[in-house]
Amino acid sequence: MKENILFFLQDQWLNHRGRTAGFLCGTVFGISVLLFGFWSIVFILLCAGIGMYIGLRAERAGGWAELIDTSALNRLFRRMS
Repeated sequence: MKENILFFLQDQWLNHRGRTAGFLCGTVFGISVLLFGFWSIVFILLCAGIGMYIGLRAERAGGWAELIDTSALNRLFRRMS
């Protein structure tokens, strides 16, 4: 029984990765809304999205030092001096 469930889940992940990921994200979101409330979850997702965006920028820049080097704040200080 346990092996059948595991096989089913592996088959779903290999053949229908998008649907399975969407199902899992929807399930986690629904349970989170029930536990914490809608606006709290929206805030958490917004913070996670901002964090992912900053992380993506850091990866593209080559690391955190390069990201800080190219930041708007650094450019502002260069203009002031």
